[in-house]
Amino acid sequence: MTDTKKIAEVLYDAVNEHGLLSTLYSVFGPRISFSLPLTAKSCDTSLDDMEFSVRASNALKRAGMFQIRQIVDVINQGELPRIRNLGKKTENEIGTRLLVFGYCHLTPAEQKAFLQDLVERNLV
Repeated sequence: MTDTKKIAEVLYDAVNEHGLLSTLYSVFGPRISFSLPLTAKSCDTSLDDMEFSVRASNALKRAGMFQIRQIVDVINQGELPRIRNLGKKTENEIGTRLLVFGYCHLTPAEQKAFLQDLVERNLV
């Protein structure tokens, strides 16, 4: 077993015990790089199902985004900061909610693979 795989296994156990956000924050700090695989079904999820704050929800809807797929596209294009009335705090909220949502929709094997990729991106 590789070192990153061992670390990912420990992280997986910690996430199950302490939660995703607190585990990632305690290990990597506030700035991490990740690539979260989202299924087609999860990308079709409505913006209303994400329980964003009113500010985030209103700004995204005004920008014509109503599904997760559209938000992910805007983030990948680096256009999220250009949305009107979307400050840094709201951008962080959107990223955090997408991370938690996406992680929760992965199988345990996919969660471990995600965590291994996260380790490789941030610690190696």
